[in-house]
Amino acid sequence: MQDKINALMMEYNISFRELAKKLNVSNQTLTRKVKGSTDFTYSEIVILTQLFHIEDPQSFFFDPS
Repeated sequence: MQDKINALMMEYNISFRELAKKLNVSNQTLTRKVKGSTDFTYSEIVILTQLFHIEDPQSFFFDPS
């Protein structure tokens, strides 16, 4: 997940801090979510899907690769 999110952040020119703000979470919380220690909530998945134009959220968020 970390590589996927980092690639999208680079592609869309969004900093980690900006992404945390858009998700209304702290930088520390976003770090845990990106590293897989904590799951993204449904509303966060919706925001990420819209922000990064993710066409298949199922495979993006739930595929182990």
